[in-house]
Amino acid sequence: MSLKWYRMPRMVVLKPSNSVLEAARAIEKNNIGAVIVQDDKRVVGLVTDRDLAVRVLGKGLDANATTLADVMTSPIVTLSPTDNQSDAIRLMQQRNIRRIPLVEADRIVGIVTLDDLLLDEAAPLEQLAAIVEAQIGDGGPMPPRLPTARRGAARAQATYGRMLNALRDHAELETSERAEMALEIVVGSIVRRLPPNEAKNFMAQLPSLLQQTLRELPPGPDKSITRQTIEAELSERLGADKTHAWQIGTAVGDIVAESVSCGQMEDLHGQLPDGLRGIFVGD
Repeated sequence: MSLKWYRMPRMVVLKPSNSVLEAARAIEKNNIGAVIVQDDKRVVGLVTDRDLAVRVLGKGLDANATTLADVMTSPIVTLSPTDNQSDAIRLMQQRNIRRIPLVEADRIVGIVTLDDLLLDEAAPLEQLAAIVEAQIGDGGPMPPRLPTARRGAARAQATYGRMLNALRDHAELETSERAEMALEIVVGSIVRRLPPNEAKNFMAQLPSLLQQTLRELPPGPDKSITRQTIEAELSERLGADKTHAWQIGTAVGDIVAESVSCGQMEDLHGQLPDGLRGIFVGD
């Protein structure tokens, strides 16, 4: 899976001249584990909560007088959203790190963490565990162990959240709630347009939290659903004009196409009329 799922609409980015105290407050306020350090629009470092504990508190430094330039990890490796999870895992193994910023056209657009990869089961557990064990041996933090049910729920929420964030960015929507509404409108319409068996196969490849909503829809095929009816519902519920409504529709199509198999996409194309195929091919 590509790393574009780890794009984030909002990032905590500070300057090398910012104080350690400012970074600590940003980490606490945003419930994150690290801040990106950027100078003249270029990523130059990373400061984690552990850096603050070891390099600042552990050495008795003044948090208000110490700058991020004094304690940040620099230089750092980065990846692009077009790279994939295996690239991230390989770099984490080679560099003994657990966070990699994502940069696009010299601009910070996201960050992929080892915790993300663990939740998404991006590789065999033994391979990811080797990264964790190496960091523990190096004095790194031991990640908390969650009960199996909680790990599953956290993984489902993380996967769905990344889908919504990607859609929010791609469709130029203001909030994740609006992205979720757009996703349910478009995907719900597609599910209702498909025969029951095909709809079931399609839903099975979508995030489990989205499946819960889709299962409540009446069975199809509802042949009254067209490109125009989807546009109209997007316009009405999201207040989008016709051009933006179809941009939202095709953005949903792009995101969904990355979530399901090529075979499933071929099946969808075979079942949908021309106007609705355009959602998945950008016509």
